[in-house]
Amino acid sequence: MTALRKPYEIVSNVNQRRILVINDVVDVEKEEDLQFEDFDAIFINTIDSVLDSVMHAIRMASPLQSEKCRFKPCFVTRRLKSWIGYTTDILVDGYGSDPQDALVAQTIEEIYANMMRCNFFLGTDPVVTHAEEVYRLCRYAISRGQYTFSSQPTPGLNSGYMALYFNTLWNQEHERLQFKEREYFHQQLLEMGYIRKKRFIDKIHLCPNCNRSHLLFFETCPKCGSSDIKQEDVIHHFRCAHVAPESAYEWDGELKCPKCKHKLLHIGVDYDKPSAVNTCNQCGESFMYSNMRVQCAVCRRPTTPDKLIPLDVEEYEFTPDGIRAFANNDVVMTISQVGFFGHSSMRDFEDYLRQAMRNTEELEKEFIVVMRYHVYDPNLLAPKFGETVPRLVRRLRRLYNYKSALHGNDYYFLCRVNPGEVSVKQAEMDFEIRSEFDDYVTRCPDFQYDLVSTSVLHPAEDVETFINRISD
Repeated sequence: MTALRKPYEIVSNVNQRRILVINDVVDVEKEEDLQFEDFDAIFINTIDSVLDSVMHAIRMASPLQSEKCRFKPCFVTRRLKSWIGYTTDILVDGYGSDPQDALVAQTIEEIYANMMRCNFFLGTDPVVTHAEEVYRLCRYAISRGQYTFSSQPTPGLNSGYMALYFNTLWNQEHERLQFKEREYFHQQLLEMGYIRKKRFIDKIHLCPNCNRSHLLFFETCPKCGSSDIKQEDVIHHFRCAHVAPESAYEWDGELKCPKCKHKLLHIGVDYDKPSAVNTCNQCGESFMYSNMRVQCAVCRRPTTPDKLIPLDVEEYEFTPDGIRAFANNDVVMTISQVGFFGHSSMRDFEDYLRQAMRNTEELEKEFIVVMRYHVYDPNLLAPKFGETVPRLVRRLRRLYNYKSALHGNDYYFLCRVNPGEVSVKQAEMDFEIRSEFDDYVTRCPDFQYDLVSTSVLHPAEDVETFINRISD
């Protein structure tokens, strides 16, 4: 009788490194018998016919998304290499036949040696904002000796070239907002001398509505706008100087001039094809040059080439100062989170409103909705020893698509909304936030909450008046 495999186990390799072997989907964070100090590396040995289960097992024990696994070397069984492909490249340091694989052992030592060289600090606070997640992505890259990166996500994704941002918490619906936050983040790093531009890579174009680069191009009829057009060569007959589309010359399988009735010569050619003409199959219009329509494959909104947003994709590299700051985690103290969504201080929350109002071009397209809840949480009064981030904030990290601030017993949530969608977004926000609060009640029965107010910042409104209004 075959013994059932344990969901996980810890084994030692030839260098006495303790390796957490994951045999099934395991929520490492909730395993009370597993602590950060119990293992040095992770080996994913989950084999399942459902790819989602394998990917879930990898993410639950990833060095980016698990606090207990943070920055630790992570490997996957070689049997999954061709199956999961590039989608986990940023999370996986290598593949091996088993946890004691010689190459796995060597790579573990190389990663820890690199961390030692740059005086890498393993301990960090839990990630609760997109800003902190981007910090961790940069720290992770440095821990692996990867000091260069490009300004946009990877080929095949929505905006271009960069693998570093691929496995963030954010989903595709927030790409436009994430794009703005990365731009803000890069500018800060450049100003502080933590990164520098290395080289130009390429120029891409983005949808003006959602900032994605998945664009479809259609040639269209300038009269009716249909893309049902046919292109054919134009024939110039030397003998009589007649110029017409090739279809006008076709006669009984040969080419015959419709003007002078002579057959065109193929030996001692008496014609040429100087250009081409387009004909619309819908309205019959003929034209030399078609119009161009652009359709975004993500938001599905049509536009024209002249309205696309050009974007230079550039390669950056961390400077020695930047490597030291990220390795020591000092960057958290020096980089502002004002421009990021997710949880922040009330001061950053208010500064975000001021910063948004300065960008009048953006606010012509968007309103800002702020919802304020009064909360009572006994855990805020008696936090656990060493707890730097309140449990309530950590539980609500899934609300990263809002900017939020916990100020005393008031919890604020902010969202940018297109005109005409304000009432719908208000209902959606309230539903999402209440759902998360209700989920928290199951873990903390004494927790209570109540919606105090919903406020909408209009483009013409004075921001200081609005800040006073939401604080009253």
